[in-house]
This record gives sequence, structure tokens and C-alpha cells, in this order.
Amino acid sequence: MDISVVVTTHNQKERLRLVLAGLRGQIASVARFEVVVVDDGSSDGTAEMLDEVGRQMDLKIVCLRPNEGRCVARNRGVEAAAGAFVAFLDGDALPHPQWLQGHIEALKQGGRESLLCGAGYSLPGLEYLQDPQRGTPMEDKTPSVVREYVRVHRQELILTEDMVLGAFDRIEARAVIGWYPFPELEILQEQITELFAQYPDSSIGWLGFFPNNGAVLREAFLEVGGFDPAMAFSEGWDLAYRLQQYGCRPCFVPEARAYHLYHYHDFSDPIKAREEMLAPQRAMRYMEQKHSDPKLLLFHFWYASIWPDPLLPEETLLRDLVAFHQAYAHGPTGRLRDLRTLLDHHPTWAEPSEARIP
Repeated sequence: MDISVVVTTHNQKERLRLVLAGLRGQIASVARFEVVVVDDGSSDGTAEMLDEVGRQMDLKIVCLRPNEGRCVARNRGVEAAAGAFVAFLDGDALPHPQWLQGHIEALKQGGRESLLCGAGYSLPGLEYLQDPQRGTPMEDKTPSVVREYVRVHRQELILTEDMVLGAFDRIEARAVIGWYPFPELEILQEQITELFAQYPDSSIGWLGFFPNNGAVLREAFLEVGGFDPAMAFSEGWDLAYRLQQYGCRPCFVPEARAYHLYHYHDFSDPIKAREEMLAPQRAMRYMEQKHSDPKLLLFHFWYASIWPDPLLPEETLLRDLVAFHQAYAHGPTGRLRDLRTLLDHHPTWAEPSEARIP
């Protein structure tokens, strides 16, 4: 096998079925890749669904019981993989028919040292659907007014295997840029594109890698230790940082497109929404300690340019990833000390990080 596609999932039966249909529909020859599905403690009938789909395509299935988390699940998938390269998808990341071919062509151009960063899109309108194929709403999450909307607009909302295999243009027409249907994620994706366009060898190229659409040499992945199970969020950035330090070269692959089959998130809860916003910052604080890289504190001043932080002065913000790159590569040490002092007096900076250095 040239490439092993590692798909991790936990209680995503209906969306995973669509993702596997997407892999059946790849234009890349089936002789070029294998599919490794890691069922991370699912209790929703995923195992039975995989048995059914396994009669249509070859699957290598790894079952984890109990649930061990997505970092461990991905690591187990790579351990079971036979390919020289591993490509990652999540159980709700639908690949475009040219997804794998896009990665293959990028590997041909960039070589074995490539760390491939695919492009992310989102498919809004599926948030309250338990089963996108049938238009079945989530029983315990769907308000009555939304349930009625789903009933009336069912034909516009459903997303079927037939569409995945024979009418993907209809799916693309519904997509928005970014892994979530929010303007901030669109800005992030656009900034990643611009960073690689201006600085293809940027020292912060690792920020373009997301573990639901990326590929790397399996040997390099194992050499750096895989995903860090201590990280509950932004674990892809940590892996990519280590891979870039190891010698892998991040490369943005816009042709390798994957689409988040959007699902319910309780962002209406202000506490949960705040935790979601703080999670990347906590992850970066963990990375700064773990890798002894004080320049990673610059992340917070770039992040605040997308997700505003009223406590950070405007003049300290990095307006985009290009500015982040320039500050990371050429910023004076004295400026880092000043920014550190500012963060030391920031109220959320004093909050504990979920991850701990072993």
C-alpha cells in the first residue's frame, strides 16, 4: 500500500457511513490505499454498520474498548497501518472524490519529507440531523421550531450516499470555507492559504495541519511519538510542530478537500462556548512549556486578532498568520519579554491548563 487512510470515530455511525462512501468514491486506484477504521468505544451500532459496509469495501478495523480518546485512537490506527504514508480523516470528515489523489500528487512533488495539510470546509444545515441521509432529527436536541423546519426542508438538507458517489457537485454547492460554519474559521483558512502562498517554508507552517485532513510519512509519525494523549484540543498542531522540527516540510494542498458533516454543538451555553474559545490558548501554553519555545506565546496575539480579546491592546495584536510568521522568525527578544509581562497579568492566563507536562 502507498497510503493508509486512518479514520477515527466515536458514536458517529450515520456520518461515518457517508465518509466511507466518500472513500469508496475516490478517483485514486483502490490498489493505492487501504482504509483503517478505529472504532473508539462506540455504543451506537457502529460495529454492526462497519460489518455491513465491509461487504462493499475492504476495511481494516481496530476496536478500542473502552473509549480511549482521539489521540490514542489515531495512534492505534497508525500502528495497524501498512502504508508508507498515513492520511487522516475523522468520522465526520467527508472526502472529496479527488481528496486522496490531491495528497498523492502533493507527495510526488514534495517528496517523503512532506507534511500535507488539506483544505477544510463545512456543511451547515446538518446540525440537528441524527441521520443526514434520512433527514432524521436528533430526538433530544431539536427544538420544535427546528423540527418543523427540517420537515419542510428535508429534501434540501439530506445528504445521501448516492450524492457522495454520483453528484458531489451538489454537496460542494452547500459548503462553506472552514471546518465550522463560522466567519472566524473562514478567516483562519484564508490566512493559512496566504501564509503558504507567501512563505511556503514558514517556520509556523505547522499551524496549517489539522488531523481530520492531513498526511505524513508513517515512519516520521512513529519517530516523533504520534499524537500526545495529554492534549484534549489542538493536538494536530502539537504533532505538526514536532514533525516540522523533525524535518518534515508542511505543504498546503488545496486540492485535498474534506467537508465537516456538521453536527450538534451546544455553543448556546455561554460556559461551554467560553471553554471552546479558551481551549486552543490552553493547548498552546502547554506546547510552550513542553517544547521550551517562548516564541509560541505570539500565538495568543494572533489568535486575538480573529477571536477578539478586549484585554489585549490593539498595538500588540498580530493581524494575520503572515504577521505571526514575521514576528516568530524575526521578532526581538525584548518584545517577547514585554508580551510575557502582559500575559502574566491577563486573568485567563492564570487559569489552569487541562494538559500537564509528564
